[in-house]
Amino acid sequence: MSRIDLQPAWVLHRRAWRESSLLVDVLTPVHGRLVLVARGARAARSPWRGLAEPFIPLQASWTRRGDMGTLTALEAIGDSTRLTGRALWCGLYVNELVMRLTARDDPSPELFTLYSRLMLALTEPERLSIGLRRFELGLLDLLGVMPDLTREAGGECMVSLQGRYHVDPELGPVPAGQGGADVFSGELLLALAEDKLEIGDVATQARALTRLLIDRQLGGKPLQTRSLFGGSG
Repeated sequence: MSRIDLQPAWVLHRRAWRESSLLVDVLTPVHGRLVLVARGARAARSPWRGLAEPFIPLQASWTRRGDMGTLTALEAIGDSTRLTGRALWCGLYVNELVMRLTARDDPSPELFTLYSRLMLALTEPERLSIGLRRFELGLLDLLGVMPDLTREAGGECMVSLQGRYHVDPELGPVPAGQGGADVFSGELLLALAEDKLEIGDVATQARALTRLLIDRQLGGKPLQTRSLFGGSG
């Protein structure tokens, strides 16, 4: 049996388990995504009541034998991120993405940092779209599935600022005509490649592209957050 003490953690999802406990999916930098049993967390006098929730920066301790661990300590290390409206949808959407697209027990300090930065961005309405796009693109990059947006498919020609392109999720930009669905300007693709999301409405324009790339990774299986809220980032 292993014992882990006071690791930074974010709750991604929680569900009732047995009479008064919870099963909690958490994201940690060193141990990746894992499931912990929070025994008695739903009891009225539990010290963890109200803590095992999404959007609260936490430190967690647990023991583990087998696939699941057992939570032994939990404490907040900062104020909860109070999300409403579109920001709440974005937070739940990102949690579902991480649950769907990442494997358990796959350590990724980079993903934890990316997620933590997004939590800060979600509290600033004017930066919400920028933060969400940056997270989506960063997640795709960490998964190793982000195409090179600076070169046309095949890698022989550079993307042109004046060009128009379809983006194949596996091959990258493919020259397109002047119109049609899922056609992106070379200017947009190069701005994204250079992380210039703050310029103009780059973050808003990029929404269709990140959705295209993420949907490929989801394999046609719909996200519950899209169905429930009918929203878009």
